[in-house]
Amino acid sequence: MLGKLSDKVLGLVLREERAGACVPEHGNYCYCRSGKKYYMNCYGICTKSTKGC
Repeated sequence: MLGKLSDKVLGLVLREERAGACVPEHGNYCYCRSGKKYYMNCYGICTKSTKGC
């Protein structure tokens, strides 16, 4: 649990997808905005995909 929390905090700081361990939600669909889909990255942060809605 502490490892997942530290990955999320690190993700907020780095804003990159270089994760040591993925969160269980990794790859899950978040939402659609401005014609782009957003998915969970390894840090549990929704990131923009190249795929359209």
